Amino acid sequence: MRKIFSAMAVVIVGLSTASARAEVKELKLGLQFGLIYLPATVAVEEKFIDKRAKEQGLPGLDVTIQRFSGSTAMNDAVISGNVDLGAYGLPGLLIVWDKTRGRQDVRGVAALGRNAFIVVSNKPSIKTLKDFTDDDRISLPATNSPQAILLKMASDKLYGQPNHFDKMMVALPHPDSVTALLGGREISGYVSTPPFQQFLLRDSRIHAVATAKEILDGEEATGVIVGGARKFVDDNPKVAKAVFMALDDAMKFIRENKPKSADIYIESEKSKLSKDDVVAMMSDGSTEYDVAPHGLKRFADFMKKIGMLGQSPNDWKDAFFPTAYDRSGS
Repeated sequence: MRKIFSAMAVVIVGLSTASARAEVKELKLGLQFGLIYLPATVAVEEKFIDKRAKEQGLPGLDVTIQRFSGSTAMNDAVISGNVDLGAYGLPGLLIVWDKTRGRQDVRGVAALGRNAFIVVSNKPSIKTLKDFTDDDRISLPATNSPQAILLKMASDKLYGQPNHFDKMMVALPHPDSVTALLGGREISGYVSTPPFQQFLLRDSRIHAVATAKEILDGEEATGVIVGGARKFVDDNPKVAKAVFMALDDAMKFIRENKPKSADIYIESEKSKLSKDDVVAMMSDGSTEYDVAPHGLKRFADFMKKIGMLGQSPNDWKDAFFPTAYDRSGS
């Protein structure tokens, strides 16, 4: 009888251990629009995530992508479980990190990179940020996006307070901003990112007004961070590690295989840009892919100063899971 009970105990323990170690076989990944998201798309299309999952001892990983516009929509999807991991704008990730501490505890898994932000306009009279008036409208993907925080930083720098441009901000997906700016009616400014800025600046009606580097005194901050809730990462540590490593793989692939990467971008976003155009944009230095975050602490301190965060992390690692701790971030 003792032998029977011992055998049963071994089976039960074995089943419990196997259950505890079981991780998801399908990953739902939320992305937005633009070249900055290309590493995630490449990681899926080239099956880097699946490969890295198998290296972690998992049977494999099917990955599906859903597209959103703005970190608010992304966060709703992450919190509700409609996606497992989502790509947040840097400020959006900081806001949800601050609000969910001690609960869902959403943090970063990997950054996607730094990209140039350029304020562009279709009005010849607007030559500097100070030329925008209350009658003008400046589009950006969300009012808590990196673009919005940059305008608040510019306002603080130019006017001594962060809200000068608030009434001018309108939230539009990037493709809609391009259409509206070229249409010349709804908006007179747009805080652009690649590849939309390059496309617009080739049009003689559009010109650059200001850049993020000018606002940030020569620096360029991370634009996007892939993040998720602690429960998902704790329940799926090998999946989280596989995603981090696969994104790093994808960044190397993009640097070494720009034509193939351009094909993936055009197909994934149904872009009307030519392959040569996308390759040129990937080569012009406007986007720098990196899994480590940059400028997170600077953004967080400013957002706390203006009341958008209740607390600023003491270090960038406080807002990240350990997957990225061996990288040099800020």
